[in-house]
Amino acid sequence: MKRILFPTDFSETAKNAFQYALKMADSLQAEILLLHTFDMPIIDGAEIPINFKEIYDTLEDTQMAHFKDHIPDLKHIADHSGMGHIRLTHLLKSGDLTYAMKEAIAKQDISLVVMGTSITSNNWFDSLFGSHAGEAINALTVPVMSIPAEMEYRKIKEIAFTNLYREKDFRALQKLAVIASKYNASIKSLFVKKSNSEVTEEQIKTWEARCADLPVQFFVIPHDDVRQTIVDFINNQHIDLLTMLTEKRGFFEDIFSSSLTQKMAYKIDIPMLALHEEDVISDVK
Repeated sequence: MKRILFPTDFSETAKNAFQYALKMADSLQAEILLLHTFDMPIIDGAEIPINFKEIYDTLEDTQMAHFKDHIPDLKHIADHSGMGHIRLTHLLKSGDLTYAMKEAIAKQDISLVVMGTSITSNNWFDSLFGSHAGEAINALTVPVMSIPAEMEYRKIKEIAFTNLYREKDFRALQKLAVIASKYNASIKSLFVKKSNSEVTEEQIKTWEARCADLPVQFFVIPHDDVRQTIVDFINNQHIDLLTMLTEKRGFFEDIFSSSLTQKMAYKIDIPMLALHEEDVISDVK
């Protein structure tokens, strides 16, 4: 069975995001692995002998009890949403969240990460990059869905996919089409054609012809302000989920890199699904 990794700190942000994790699990016939991490205290043992194992065990027991205290709240949310049939398991780890997620993905056969992000819709693009969700998007090799703090669940009907008309974009679109079919959602492909773009009309037509069997509508918008064009597209097309193919250089980097003098508030209040370049090479799980 597929597994969705859901990191939680039991905050309201996490509880809101849990609704999306439940809906994704239901659509993909997956179970949810709840992950909670905690930090070990910094202890100076130079003056007195300290049994670090005893301290760790005590702290772990305390955190596990805290974890278990919140499980009923999550089960209540699941039951109230009609998702009580979704299997929930839990994992407690000490240390860095991103490292814990990497380890869980490697050992637990994770297909997707769903997580809340404490950022709000103001300055969404800039603040996401510095959040735990932004770190996960950069560091992990499975798709990551990040849910804004203020976001309450709404049905996914329209999915936007940022496109650069490359072979890897085609593979990503194929994978997204499988996800969209689970929601009976439509996909709207957006290519923001900057003035220095080398993509030709002939390339676009040839590429789109390959997608004739996919439920995708294509939009090519000439503009040099990529971020603002995406925001306008989301608002005008009533998008419920923004999807991007991440990579070390390229479209995703262009969105997040800007000087301090160029930063402005971008109103985004929808989830984002980051598909990873390494992941789309493989078959859809």
